[in-house]
Amino acid sequence: MVGDGIKDNGEQRNKTASDIYQVQPYYQRFDQKNNMTRQRFWNPPAIELTRQLHENLKENILKNRPGYGLRDWAFYAGATANMTNSGFSINWPNRRGNSWQPLSKLTQSLAMVSPHPGYGKLEVDPSIATSLVKKMGHLFGADEVGTCILDRRWVYSHWFDEETREHYPIKFSDEPGYEKYQEPAQLDDRTQVIPEKMKYAIVLIHEMDERGMATAPTLTQQATTLTVYSRISFITVMLAEFIRSLGYNAIPSANDTALSIPLAIDAGLGELGRNAKLITPAYGPRCRISKVITDLPLEPAEPGLWGVTEFCNGCRKCARNCPAGAIPFGERSFEPLGIFNNRGVLQWQIDHMKCFKYFAKVGTNCGICIRTCPFNKSKHWGHKPVRNIIRMKNRNVDRLIARMDDLLGYGRYQTPDHFWSA
Repeated sequence: MVGDGIKDNGEQRNKTASDIYQVQPYYQRFDQKNNMTRQRFWNPPAIELTRQLHENLKENILKNRPGYGLRDWAFYAGATANMTNSGFSINWPNRRGNSWQPLSKLTQSLAMVSPHPGYGKLEVDPSIATSLVKKMGHLFGADEVGTCILDRRWVYSHWFDEETREHYPIKFSDEPGYEKYQEPAQLDDRTQVIPEKMKYAIVLIHEMDERGMATAPTLTQQATTLTVYSRISFITVMLAEFIRSLGYNAIPSANDTALSIPLAIDAGLGELGRNAKLITPAYGPRCRISKVITDLPLEPAEPGLWGVTEFCNGCRKCARNCPAGAIPFGERSFEPLGIFNNRGVLQWQIDHMKCFKYFAKVGTNCGICIRTCPFNKSKHWGHKPVRNIIRMKNRNVDRLIARMDDLLGYGRYQTPDHFWSA
């Protein structure tokens, strides 16, 4: 069966996200312009919702509503400071802090000296290279690190330029007309080119604070999210620069360049949940994802299936708690509800426009579906046996676990005062 990665004779085979979610032949690479967060630059309804979001956020702050007080605003300001200072954009590829080219003048100067004693290209076995990037990823601050082959289907067909408010193609160097590019490049017409040899991705998982996320949908929660993106803005850049200094190409990426969730699945870091979030074994959906695309040969991981799809089939807690009604109660589908998703991937189809309307109402990025998810647990020893039971994929037991999650009070809103007093 395609969905479980097992051959008919019972032999285990390599799985990919495209196998697990039954990507259809008619699937096409997604255009970043259609991402709901990019539509706020060009789509009139999304532009109006963005205006309302800013107005409602301002009103909530001026009225000093719970979760929008001075401490929460200061938390938000501090959380965004590093991104503001470095010019790192979580959605805008090849811009300042997340440049596709080496950042260090020393790295650039040594690269021009060939050969240079001690400064060439590190030639190692892929297994050693994988251990090396995992070690450095953890050392720089990532909570989980995985590696995979770069499936081009997950690379955006076009990237969106916030400056011109237009989209431009992302090409590979084995496509006609782009063969000469051996390093990542942005051309004069703003086409971006990824060298064909950049066949690998390193995927990084970054945990979000449990207490901060428990305050969703307040500004406290959004500041918690942005704290992680600020960490991404230096962790991912440091890892990319480390790889460049080994003599290889590297493209650092947060939400730009490629879809993060399927790459994380390919890297063995989680599964896709009903709430359209990556569900990780350690943190559930309470994390953010970044990645580095590279030509450093790596040993790819294999996706691990541990019962998320089956559990989500019986749980529906995120759908019950979604104030926007954006998360479906029904079965998965190949057909999206709008241009914010592509056809041809079997998943629960989120209505992202409904989601964004609720963002506008509360003035933040919500986060309730993360807070209420039963997989949103700390690494407490008591949760491990439950995760092992979920791996058994028994829907009746899954429903009981979801019910117990409610009865025990997990996922309930916690006041920002609770966060600040901890």
